[in-house]
Amino acid sequence: MLIPIAKPIIDEAEIQAVREVLESGMLAEGEVSRKLEREFASYIGVKHASVATNGTAALITALEAMDIEPGDEVITSPFTFIASANSIALVGGVPIFVDIDPTTYNLDPRLIEDAITERTKAIMPVHIFGMPCNMREIMAIAEDYDLMVIEDACQAHGARIDGKQVGTFGDISAFSFYATKNMMTGEGGMIVTDNEDLMDRVLMIKNHGRGKEGGYSHYRIGYNHRMMDLVSAIGREQLKRLPEIVKSRRKNAELYDEIFSQFSEITPQHEPEGFESAYHVYAPRLESEKLTRDEMIAELRDAEVGSRSVYALPCHLQGTYQRIDEWRWAEYVTYPDYSSLELPHSVAVGDDHFEVPVHPGVKESDIDHIEDVIEEALS
Repeated sequence: MLIPIAKPIIDEAEIQAVREVLESGMLAEGEVSRKLEREFASYIGVKHASVATNGTAALITALEAMDIEPGDEVITSPFTFIASANSIALVGGVPIFVDIDPTTYNLDPRLIEDAITERTKAIMPVHIFGMPCNMREIMAIAEDYDLMVIEDACQAHGARIDGKQVGTFGDISAFSFYATKNMMTGEGGMIVTDNEDLMDRVLMIKNHGRGKEGGYSHYRIGYNHRMMDLVSAIGREQLKRLPEIVKSRRKNAELYDEIFSQFSEITPQHEPEGFESAYHVYAPRLESEKLTRDEMIAELRDAEVGSRSVYALPCHLQGTYQRIDEWRWAEYVTYPDYSSLELPHSVAVGDDHFEVPVHPGVKESDIDHIEDVIEEALS
């Protein structure tokens, strides 16, 4: 593909960092991971951070630390990678899907209160494609109903609201360092919080229930959700360039915004005033009588431009939740009839969005080429 949809930035700095860890003989989670945790916490603006195996492990560990129990309901978005919902189900919780704002693609705060019941324990907003959710409204609702908030910031490294980093609004937050993310380690994740008690639980849960003293004393059921120093070494180098990566993505997004303003059929994801998307993904909506979303994707691919629909099928329509009665907790937990949910905006955005490359490897000439392809397709 001439212009790939994603392209990790790796140079001699990452290679040398990995080489040093290999030569040290300490490959498992250790001091390099501790350094990454301190540096990431400083960058985000939180007191505590802990690496995790991946973003999904970070979400599961955070939910366990919040004491989500079987039958507890967690409100979240259906327009997201399925790990958001699955992490809730894996700890015995019940994902409660609330529709999105069709302009931002994020959980619509205006619909949250109607979904709250006596079983609701938490809200999990997802900063989709790097676009911040309306965290001030969500936090106000959570405070009114005494609910905890876990931010799924797996796609939003470097996103801000009024200058404040996402991942710092909720009680606890999770990030992913998957290979396509703005900051990547191949696989990896991070859990952040200002709450020392929550972090103490995280450290125990992610390490087989061990206490702070280490060794072979275990105090609760836990997982192996640790991250290797080998991986953290890459993360430390990636974090150094993250501000420039986000800046580059935002510059490319601005160019796309300007181009797509020419086409009445194309509507970019809306960035509210005071919000700064990290643009992990740039995915506008196509509403045209001339060609379908899939035809647009085909036109771009034929022109050697990476393109795809990301979440064409929202979580509640996935087979996982259409057959939720087969899940191991279904004998003990009552789930909604996900097949009967009416979430029109999630379905509509799923039907008509398409992704174009926005990573730092995309040059202005590439964007000019993409403009030409789209203009020709719509003519």
